[in-house]
Amino acid sequence: PSGPSAPDAPDKPGSSETGKDPADKKTEAQKKAAVVEALNTVRKNYGNNTPLELNADACAIAKEMAQVMLDGVNGQYGKEPTTNADYIDACAKVRNKKVGEKTSIGFGALQRAYPDAYWFEKWANKTEGVSAERNNALVKSDSATLVGVGVVQNTDSATMKNCPFMVVVMTY
Repeated sequence: PSGPSAPDAPDKPGSSETGKDPADKKTEAQKKAAVVEALNTVRKNYGNNTPLELNADACAIAKEMAQVMLDGVNGQYGKEPTTNADYIDACAKVRNKKVGEKTSIGFGALQRAYPDAYWFEKWANKTEGVSAERNNALVKSDSATLVGVGVVQNTDSATMKNCPFMVVVMTY
C-alpha cells in the first residue's frame, strides 16, 4: 500500500461468465461467504495458508470504499475519477481506516458481480495499474488475517444498467 494513488477503475466482468446469473437468490451473507471461500482457496493455491476471516468492521470499511468507487462510476468525480484529487483523497481516507490495529493490505473492486476464483487469480497476477500491488496482496500477503466484503447498490438511473452494484474486497 504505497502512495496516495486512487485504485484503478473497478473491473467489469462479462455477462457470459459463470456464477453471474441475476436470478441468483443467494443471500448477501451467502454471497460474501462464497467470496471469502474463493479467496482463501486461491490463496492456498499460491502457497498462502493464512486463512482470512470475514470481519464486520472490515465489511463496513469495504462498503464505504464501494460507495466511493460507485460515486466515481456515476461521475461524481468527473470523467476520469482515477486522476481526480477529490476521488484520490476519498479513496485514501477510506483505505487508511483501521480494523483495530490492522491496516488495509489487499484490495479488489468489481462492478456487477461478486469476485470469484477467476478474479482472485487475475488480481494475483496483475502487473499494471496503480492497484496492482494491492490486488496482488489480496492473494499473496500472509500478514492479512481479516477480510471485508462491501456491496453498494446503484440507484443512479443513468448508470445502473451497466453497473447495478459495486463490490469491494479489502484485507487487513
